[in-house]
Amino acid sequence: MILHHVIALEIVDDHIHVFVQCDPKHSPADIARQFKSYSGKHLLKRYPEIRESYFWRGGFWKIGYYGGTTDAVSEEVVERYIEEIEHAPE
Repeated sequence: MILHHVIALEIVDDHIHVFVQCDPKHSPADIARQFKSYSGKHLLKRYPEIRESYFWRGGFWKIGYYGGTTDAVSEEVVERYIEEIEHAPE
């Protein structure tokens, strides 16, 4: 089983920010695919009514992701940035 440690997570209007600590042997593409796959399956299981809205052509998540590392900035800067993002309306 592959485990990643979620350090910070925020949901905004049209995307999600996730700060993850993981083994460097996992590529950012694999990590994004794993999160999208796992979360999509669980959201559809919990809310089956959204299946018709999102699966008429394509998938639950859009194609693509952004991945970065904490080489240039500290982990604290990344955590603060994610925590200060304006939350999506409820």
